[in-house]
Amino acid sequence: MFFVGIAILNVKYVTVFFQRQLLLRSPILPPVTQFLPVSQTTGDLAIVLEHEKEYGVSLLTERLKTLLHSIHRSQSANYLDTEIRSRSEDAAAKADADYGLVRLILWAVPMLGFLGTVIGITVALDNLDLNTINESSKKLSAGLAIAFDTTGLAIALDVVLFFVQFLVYREETNLLSETDRLTEMELCGRFEPNDQQRDDDSIVTIRRMLETITDSLEQATKRQTNLWEQSAETFKISLAAALTEGMKQHAQSLVQAESELLAQTNKTAAQCNEAMSKSAASIFSLRAETARQTEAVKEILGTKSQLMQLEEQLHKNLSTLAQVGNFEETVNSLAAAIHLLNSNRRSELRAG
Repeated sequence: MFFVGIAILNVKYVTVFFQRQLLLRSPILPPVTQFLPVSQTTGDLAIVLEHEKEYGVSLLTERLKTLLHSIHRSQSANYLDTEIRSRSEDAAAKADADYGLVRLILWAVPMLGFLGTVIGITVALDNLDLNTINESSKKLSAGLAIAFDTTGLAIALDVVLFFVQFLVYREETNLLSETDRLTEMELCGRFEPNDQQRDDDSIVTIRRMLETITDSLEQATKRQTNLWEQSAETFKISLAAALTEGMKQHAQSLVQAESELLAQTNKTAAQCNEAMSKSAASIFSLRAETARQTEAVKEILGTKSQLMQLEEQLHKNLSTLAQVGNFEETVNSLAAAIHLLNSNRRSELRAG
C-alpha cells in the first residue's frame, strides 16, 4: 500500500510539473487596448484550440475554453468575475478530492502495522512453553521482534508518505493559484460589458429580491396571524376552563364552610343548652338548700325563745328554792338541767 500511494503521488507530481511547464507558454490570447465585443469569443476560442494542438491540453486552456463558452452562450461578460471564482473553487475541490485514496492509505498503513504487531505477539505467546523455557524464549523474542518491526516499519513508511503527499499537494495548490491568476489576466477587462443588460439584470434581480421579501413577509404575517388566532382561541378556552374550575372549587369551598359553620353552631348551641340546663338545676338545688337553711334558722330561733322562757322559769325556781332552804340541792339540779339544755341546744345547732 505504501508503494501504491508513492506511485499515485509520483503520477500527480509529474502531471503538476508538466502543467507548470505549459503555463510558461502563456499568455495565450493576444493583448487588447480596448474592449472587444462579445462576438469576439469565437475567435478567442479558435486561438485557444490552436494553442492546444500545438502544445497540448493544460489547466489554463481548459479554464479559458469553459469561460469563453459561457460568455458566448450568455452573450454577456457582466458576470465573468463570478464565473472565474466559481471555476477556481470547483478546480480546488476536485484537486482535494483526488487525494482521497492517498489519505486512505495514510490511515491504513499504521493500522496494518498494528495488526502485524498483534499477530506477532499472538504467535509469540502461542510458542511460549514453560517446560522448555530456553527454546521458548528464543521463539518469543523472534515473535516480538517481528511484531515491533512491523509497527516501526509502518510508522516510518507512513511518515515518508505523509511528507511526500504534503509536498505534492503544495505544488498542485500553487499550480491552481497560478492558473487562476493567468485566467484573470487573460479574460478580465477583455470584453465590453453590456451596461443595459447589467441594468436590466440588476432591476430584475432587485425585483425578484423584493418579490421574495414580499412573499416572505406575507407568509410570515399569515403564519403570525394564524398563531395569534390559535393563541387567542386557546387562551379563551383555557380562561373559560380555569374560571369554571375556579367557580366550582369556590362553590365547593362555600358549601364546605357552610357545613362546618352549621356543625359548629349546632355544637355550640348544644353546649349552651347543656350548660343552661346544668345552671338551672344548680339554681333549683340552691333554692331548695336556701329554703332548708331558712327553715333551720327559724327552728333555731324558736328553740332560742323556748330556752329564754326556760331560763326565766329557772330563775323563778331558783328564787323559790332559795326561799324554801334547799338551796344546794336545788342549785345542783338546776345546773344539771342547764347543762342538759345546753347539750340539747348544741345538738340542735349542729343538726341545723
